[in-house]
Amino acid sequence: MKNLSVALNAVLVVAVAILYFVQFSGKGESKDVKTVAGEGAVVYINTDSLLSNYNFSRDLNEKFLKKQEDSRTDFNFKAQKLEKEAVEFQRKLQNNGFLTRQRAEEAQQKLIAKQQNLQQLDRELSAELMGEQQANSKRLFDSVTNYLKEYNASHNYSLILSTTKGGNVLLSQDGLDITKEVIDGLNARYTTEAK
Repeated sequence: MKNLSVALNAVLVVAVAILYFVQFSGKGESKDVKTVAGEGAVVYINTDSLLSNYNFSRDLNEKFLKKQEDSRTDFNFKAQKLEKEAVEFQRKLQNNGFLTRQRAEEAQQKLIAKQQNLQQLDRELSAELMGEQQANSKRLFDSVTNYLKEYNASHNYSLILSTTKGGNVLLSQDGLDITKEVIDGLNARYTTEAK
């Protein structure tokens, strides 16, 4: 992991050096934004902004949160029902409400089985939600990368990086952040596909 971090830092230093050289080797020539982010340029997308402003991402997240809330509500209802049964069992046991010890043990075994079933349900719900979240992440990643292939066909960037707030890109020249343009294109495509 440490070697990967060192390698990434080395790549970033080289990339910054190249950008510095390209920017300041123009001998006083004026460069506009189109020249900076033209063919062969290295540009980036802020993934925090992309995820919060891409309608497909928001829709997937909203559906996932609803399913998570519904699952949690259903599970909590079953847990409360089991808790009431356990309290009732304890009350009955303390008041000698069972005719025989065998009946008390059978009732206890039923409660234990219900508790194990509830724990199994919790594990299954967690696994199902985790699987859905991974599937949503894959769908979102595929959607963005497929769009970027189309987008880059007309821009010919050498490299499109992703960053997050406080990530690897701390400062860049104007025109290298293509986040808004990509979000607008993704949302337009999503709106068209949803019709």
